[in-house]
Amino acid sequence: MESQQEESAVAAALDMIKVLEITSEGHKGTKESSDDRSEVASGKQTTDWLTDLDEVEEILHYKFKNKKLLEEALTHASFSDQGFSYERLEYVGDSVLNLLFTKEQYLLYPDLPPGALTRLRSANVNTEKLARVAIKHKLHRYLRHKMPLLEEQIREFSQAILDYPLHSNGLVDTPKALADIVEAAIGAVFIDSNLSIDVVWKIFKDLLEPIISQETLKVHPVTELYEVCQKRNLKVKFVDLWKENMAFDVFIDDQFVGRGIYGLKKEIAHNRAAENALNNIRKILSEKDCSDVDEHNIYRVEN
Repeated sequence: MESQQEESAVAAALDMIKVLEITSEGHKGTKESSDDRSEVASGKQTTDWLTDLDEVEEILHYKFKNKKLLEEALTHASFSDQGFSYERLEYVGDSVLNLLFTKEQYLLYPDLPPGALTRLRSANVNTEKLARVAIKHKLHRYLRHKMPLLEEQIREFSQAILDYPLHSNGLVDTPKALADIVEAAIGAVFIDSNLSIDVVWKIFKDLLEPIISQETLKVHPVTELYEVCQKRNLKVKFVDLWKENMAFDVFIDDQFVGRGIYGLKKEIAHNRAAENALNNIRKILSEKDCSDVDEHNIYRVEN
């Protein structure tokens, strides 16, 4: 049975590649990119790009037959005006990674319903999780780009995730380019290995650690806030003040219970507001048994 499932998974991957019309042969004629540019890998001021590629191969523990694929996987669209970038490989890698986690989790959790499997897969393949992989293995140092703000964004992200060892669930701002190069690297290995999902999983399973399991999966703060309040028949309301002061306020039964502020992304301000409201509610609930909590006490919180 397992063998049949694996064969089906391989067939699905092959069908995907046929639709994309991407083959490893097609990459052999890829136009040479301008390696003589002064702009070099982010955070790693070296002019020896071939050495950089060798170092990335050491990180991946994989030797490319077609090293141009790896170069492509590490090149942002801003770096060249010749259309040479990781975008196509990222597209392939995203599909392959979703297929791999679908297969692994289907076999690992035979009794888990589709909704729970979807949430678990999403936690392992979303932007923040993959960006953490790039930081952990220092792949970001080899990203070629011309985005002046990206350096600072990467530094801020690296610091922010220290407060959340596994995942922040939407509370930190994640540079998408970090996740992109991980997906592109997956796509590059997939193409270079003659479309082998087994090779891809062997290479990336350890790199993707820690993999989020059903036991370590956390509930998103917005979802948790609604669940907590629903159990107590309380009405949750988010007030969007983002355009005015980069904030969201949270009211429960028309009483203020929390605020989240973040200027760069509205969604993060929204998530932080939910987290702040949850923290305030927990302070009340930790002092009394849930059955004894007076509804009015839940609103005596710190602003």
